[in-house]
Amino acid sequence: MDTTDHYKANIALVDERTRQVAALLPFPVELDADMGGTWALHIDLGRRGGTDDPPDTAGVDPDPDNGNLEWWFDVDGGCENVISEHTIHSDPAAAWITEQARRFNSPAAR
Repeated sequence: MDTTDHYKANIALVDERTRQVAALLPFPVELDADMGGTWALHIDLGRRGGTDDPPDTAGVDPDPDNGNLEWWFDVDGGCENVISEHTIHSDPAAAWITEQARRFNSPAAR
């Protein structure tokens, strides 16, 4: 497999796992695809302001060149970014995202 094939396989894996983790969250969220960047699904945890403001999001970067596939959490479109130690297959991913959403008072967790 070349890098492109790895990247495509990782996107499929990230999309599948993101759907699974989102279903485990204790509050409603939306899934969005990052069409200008990674092309993978991420969890949209709501916007703090108007419709033009960036949302809080959580996901996994599928790029194989960036190392382990670890969960991340972005506050307000990346004003603050938290990288977890949980890899894509870690069971506590939903609990970790819930913890971050509550810690940063994400709209979905209110």
